Amino acid sequence: MKTKIISLLLGILLIANIFLASAVTIKDVKSYPSEVAPGEVFEISVKIENIHSYDVENINVKLDLKDAPFAPYQSSPEKFLDELKSDDKEDFKFKLIALPDAASGIYKIPIQIVYEDNEYDEQTKNGLISVIVNSEPELKVSFDEGVLIKGRENVFSIKIINSGLADVKFVYIKANDVAGLNFVSEKEQYIGDIDSDDFDSVEYKVHINADASGTLSVPIILKFKDATNKEFTETKNVNLKIYSLKEARELGLVKKPTYTVYIIIGVLAVFYIGYRIRKKRKLKRLREGK
Repeated sequence: MKTKIISLLLGILLIANIFLASAVTIKDVKSYPSEVAPGEVFEISVKIENIHSYDVENINVKLDLKDAPFAPYQSSPEKFLDELKSDDKEDFKFKLIALPDAASGIYKIPIQIVYEDNEYDEQTKNGLISVIVNSEPELKVSFDEGVLIKGRENVFSIKIINSGLADVKFVYIKANDVAGLNFVSEKEQYIGDIDSDDFDSVEYKVHINADASGTLSVPIILKFKDATNKEFTETKNVNLKIYSLKEARELGLVKKPTYTVYIIIGVLAVFYIGYRIRKKRKLKRLREGK
């Protein structure tokens, strides 16, 4: 019986200590904006609640930024409050800035809450909050290189440029049909990842009809994901300039055929034939003289 009572008292004491240790808790965390771009100033609001039956004093809330790509902006990473009454809540706001070279991703920030309980004993609670670094992807497409001639099979390339601040991944490109242009190669191609301020290119083989327009606008569909695996689908247009063979030669885009080699071959052939004829005549005279 004595053992049961001691066990019961120890259990009650343990529960009391656990309850005491969690007297102050993080009720809610919000980031404004919800996703932060590199170099952007933002605010974190941490709602602290006193769920115990007594008031707590000298509350100190501190963010540990040493392993995160953030810095305090015109404020401190620590906030203080003299008193938080029982069942009351308080918002602690921190103004931060994301470093310009912050890579896209989800970052965990350790947070520490120190306060004094009703016995004036110092209590500490540790936790983690998360901040998403990301920015809207910006992909551009443009005609890269190639001379497109009517009535022929041509090869050209399209450049995909990541002009945004965030990397993109699983990039997939599809060229749609357009009148006058027939794809010989696959219209759908997988590119993969394109880092910020980088580019990649895809090559297409096409046959262009002889009666095709001088300019063709090809719809290009891009599918990709950002660093948080959010999916995007965008349609852009690439304008292709189409030339007749005559126009391309006049503009110097296609080399004009050269006949110099053929002329030299022709002259050599004439000399060779003339030489053979003279040789035969000479042999014939020699035979007749005998």
